[in-house]
Amino acid sequence: MLAELWGLDYLSTGKQLRRELKAGSPLGKEAEPYLERGHYVPDELVLALALEWNKRAEDGWILDGFPRTLLQATELDVFLKNQKDSVRALLLEVPSSELQQRVAERRECTSCPWTGTRTQAKASGRCPLCGGELGQRQDDDLKNFRMRLRAFEELTSPVAEYYESSQRLLRVSGAGTPEDVFQRITAQFNLQ
Repeated sequence: MLAELWGLDYLSTGKQLRRELKAGSPLGKEAEPYLERGHYVPDELVLALALEWNKRAEDGWILDGFPRTLLQATELDVFLKNQKDSVRALLLEVPSSELQQRVAERRECTSCPWTGTRTQAKASGRCPLCGGELGQRQDDDLKNFRMRLRAFEELTSPVAEYYESSQRLLRVSGAGTPEDVFQRITAQFNLQ
């Protein structure tokens, strides 16, 4: 929604890694064992994906799910050189109970980029954008959710501290609907 509002390129590293896996690309094959177990993909693979994509992004961008580790954040700054101060990190803060419910309800279209919930897909169980088939991510189970939450706390919390120390972090409540969160973010940027 933000990329559309601002006319920016958008990359979800997680979704792109799953596309690479489905396509059988070399990157997808390397990432497969991590994705299947619900683990974070190693820094070198995610950095290769995100930085290569960033070279092609022309008029600004939004990176979703990147950087997730301190190494990724510092390497992004090195990659951006003199532009690094223009980077803003957005941390959506959500209670873990709500995150767990979201994971249980999440559905993704197998044909287009749509991600939503069973409720949004309505009774048809088809993608509301393209009519494609919906599925649940392979790693969306309670065990993997708990493991990813622990990994977030261990690996991603230092990223938030890194951006906060350079006054480049924006914290926003991520509770509620996507529309609610979108309104909070745009209000923070005074762009409504």
